Amino acid sequence: MALFRFRTRSPDRDLQTDVSRFADIKQTLNEVCAEIERERDGFQRRYDEISMNAAFSLENMENEGETEKVSARIEDFTLALERFTQRIAFLEKQLAFLQGVDQSVTEFADKNGLWQADAVPNAPA
Repeated sequence: MALFRFRTRSPDRDLQTDVSRFADIKQTLNEVCAEIERERDGFQRRYDEISMNAAFSLENMENEGETEKVSARIEDFTLALERFTQRIAFLEKQLAFLQGVDQSVTEFADKNGLWQADAVPNAPA
């Protein structure tokens, strides 16, 4: 009588599911890190551009004398540079955190044999 018979999945199928899940986690982490790097690089380019504009404005002010317009422009540049610096620093902080998460995922997967995808039929590489 098969009244209390339980069916379970095969260990290979479970391993395949786990490998796939951790591959998805790694891929998502890589994508988010790439997004953060693109944003950081964009802010860095703008920072460099504004730094150059601020330097030219300061040089102009030194050569032609201080005017309200140039002084206000330099103040705007300074505020923008401060905001960019803060944003870049926070993006770097996020990136470091996510790289730590990625390292933890890798270590967990290594310790539990989840990167041995070639041993599992139809597992993602």
